[in-house]
Amino acid sequence: MKKMISAVLALLIALVALTPSLAENAAAEEPYFVGIWTDENFDRMVLSILPSDVCWSDERMGEEASAQKYVIQMVWSSSESEESIYNIVAEMDESGKKLTYEGGLFAEFVYDENGKVNEEETCLTEDNGTGFFSMNEDGLLFWHDSYLKDADNMTLTRNAAEVPSPEELLESYYKKVIGLETDTAGASLKLAQNVKDIFLFCMVNPFWCMDDVKFGENLAAAQQMLTAEEKALFDRNRGALTQEIARLLMENEEAGSIYADAGIEDQIESLRNTREIRFSAEVFIYAVETLNEEP
Repeated sequence: MKKMISAVLALLIALVALTPSLAENAAAEEPYFVGIWTDENFDRMVLSILPSDVCWSDERMGEEASAQKYVIQMVWSSSESEESIYNIVAEMDESGKKLTYEGGLFAEFVYDENGKVNEEETCLTEDNGTGFFSMNEDGLLFWHDSYLKDADNMTLTRNAAEVPSPEELLESYYKKVIGLETDTAGASLKLAQNVKDIFLFCMVNPFWCMDDVKFGENLAAAQQMLTAEEKALFDRNRGALTQEIARLLMENEEAGSIYADAGIEDQIESLRNTREIRFSAEVFIYAVETLNEEP
């Protein structure tokens, strides 16, 4: 088991080594741009900024990952069936206080009654948007864009997600790990279902944009609620679940037949192909493994 956990930790460290923690960035002199941003005066618009290192190639629009680059997406709904999506790859300038970009893609999406993209009505309206983001001393984000004129009127505030309680973490993660089976005919199917459930939990709770100190405290509190027997089962089962989630975070990995056998292949592909969910799962699993790393 120790050998398995060490291998898992090595994989996770490789995944997140290039992603600075929230605490490290909060202490840094340069602004920390990663997060979900909104303006109450433009309440249908949501802007997300992620490190390029945690995004896959198509999400970076083919650009190479870099610690200085960020993947930005604006989603602005105009109705239940229409929304604008702006995809941008920006780079930190030499001052460390501004993100600049060119080649932004702005598209108008229209969906049918089943929620599928109406190809005839959907169109790309700008393929070379240029602009920049800057942050003031109060942590407010400002945006100037060559195509989206409303950007100049926005004052964007970072949204902090609510940290799940220890009880929620206990029920939605620890109990699932404890309930995993080994050496049974249905073990792989149960593992697949639990992987899906953890991804869903990370979708509802974006761990990458919440108070990481509070999250760490609640995670530790949840683990302390385990009995000695439960902790032993958690330690026995954790490696398989962690290893499988970490594998699915890799761009070049296929989901695998167990998800098709469980009838959840489409769900898993949708979850792991969503950058924010994937980043949330990465942060969550890394926190769990850090908490349980042997001194």
